[in-house]
Parts: sequence; C-alpha cells; structure tokens
Amino acid sequence: MNKYPNNLFLQHSVAQKAITDLASLYGTRYQYGSIIDVIYQASGNTVDWTYEQGIKYSYTFELRDTGAYGFLLPAKQIIPTAEETWLALMVIMDHTYKNPY
Repeated sequence: MNKYPNNLFLQHSVAQKAITDLASLYGTRYQYGSIIDVIYQASGNTVDWTYEQGIKYSYTFELRDTGAYGFLLPAKQIIPTAEETWLALMVIMDHTYKNPY
C-alpha cells in the first residue's frame, strides 16, 4: 500500500534544505521523497516504524554512489560521504530542535 505521512509537505521541505546543504560541500546531488517514489517499494522499514511510533521526522539516507559500487563505497569516499551527510543531519536536527512534537 502506498500511504504517505500526514506531514509529507513538511518532511519534504526539511529534506530539500538538508540536501541543499549537503550539496554545498562536494556538489553531490541527492533526491528526496518517499522511498516508494525515489527508490523502490520498501514497506515495513525503519522509517515506517518510527513514524508510526510518533517520530515526526523519519528519514532514510542512501549512500552517494549512483550504481557503480552499491552499498560498498570505496574507502576514499567514506569520509566525504560522512562529511556531507553530517551537513544534512545538522539541518534535520536543527529543525527538529526548533519544532518539537
């Protein structure tokens, strides 16, 4: 079943800011959206569970690879991935702190 969260617009606006900040470091482009729309159908995952538990901002990050390495990034990409992802996480954490449940 393809069911979107009630706060979809809010989640998307936070995600858009997060990936904009992420791209500012190395220019890596990420997509945002519901898993079913951006990647593939994956019901029953952690994002579904956390949202159902009342966690308002539930996100999943995929690695920066575009298909060459899958989930096994080369060692030289690990630190840059962590650095840029940290920028996105800071946006999400800041927003969550300023907009609690």
